[in-house]
Amino acid sequence: MSNVDPLFAQWLQAEALFTVGDDVNVVSKWGDTALVSVRNTTIATKEAALAEAARQLAFLGGPLVADSHKLIGEWAAFLGKVITITADDLGYAGGLDVFVIGVEDNRATGTSTVTVLRRL
Repeated sequence: MSNVDPLFAQWLQAEALFTVGDDVNVVSKWGDTALVSVRNTTIATKEAALAEAARQLAFLGGPLVADSHKLIGEWAAFLGKVITITADDLGYAGGLDVFVIGVEDNRATGTSTVTVLRRL
């Protein structure tokens, strides 16, 4: 019987494997109060996890502003997700990644009030 390193065995038995992405600018500005984001996904490789961490840091790494918009359709399924909105009249002409933080669907009118966070 071979001996397995206890830390390696613990890692193998973990419910999820983790990778950490840090933004030096955010940490230097906010220190211990900086936002920590944890996502469990089906990402299979460490490279893909690092790419996802970089994507999240690019979005969450700067000042954010909340916007509310009246949009056509139902949006409740997007609550808590980052989506790309492209709309000239909203000022998102080139497409903008936003984090959906609030949704009020109105089935009577076929519209929704959607509140999002976006980079300033």
